[in-house]
Amino acid sequence: LDALQTTHFMVVDVDFVPSETLNRSIHDNFSSLQDHRDALVVPAFERKSDEKHRCDSIAKCQELLREDSDFIPSDFNHLRECVRKEECIVFQSDVNWEGHYTTRSDAWLRGEWYERDSNNSENKKQPRKIYCFHTFRYEPYVVLRWCKGSTPYYDERFVGYGKNKIEYISHMRFIGYKFAVLPNGFIVHHPHPESNAKESWNTNQNNMHENMDRLYYKFLDELERKHGEPELSMCPR
Repeated sequence: LDALQTTHFMVVDVDFVPSETLNRSIHDNFSSLQDHRDALVVPAFERKSDEKHRCDSIAKCQELLREDSDFIPSDFNHLRECVRKEECIVFQSDVNWEGHYTTRSDAWLRGEWYERDSNNSENKKQPRKIYCFHTFRYEPYVVLRWCKGSTPYYDERFVGYGKNKIEYISHMRFIGYKFAVLPNGFIVHHPHPESNAKESWNTNQNNMHENMDRLYYKFLDELERKHGEPELSMCPR
């Protein structure tokens, strides 16, 4: 983060493909990032592999992206059709429902992008806010304003495959960040063979999975002791 040369940055994994509308949507909603503790959540989806689009090697995955322009949705209508056909889903919703549930991607796909009490003037509409988290395991991809000394760093105790995004979002919640969901723009995960790092995580090699899980709950305790109960609470069950 210290190497940034821009006023804002986006937290995203390298295996995501941005929609054609993403850059413009972020710029159109810079007014929602005026405060140094504002965050815009970018809705995340994934393209599922199937018999027609089998992706069992890096070369095959790259070939799919090059040769089939419809493989990865590039705009909102294309994405909705992909979801309707069950060829696209909310990112990891089939294996980790908690990861992106708070984004309420179902409402986003219905075009519910703005606060209901927003001004009717198009240029004054406010992106839909997130008023609570449904789970401690929420890990959205976000656009943030870079303010050295204020924007949090990643906790470097978290190593390997998992828990880094979750701890970062939890850190933001405890220090008072406010979250809203980006209208129109989105990202789509491109399928690829499972990495060695994920295999190690899934099989708990060297107790990595177990150790990072334990560290995460220790980290939450540290945050609560230091900052107190966050203003952005957990949603009622």
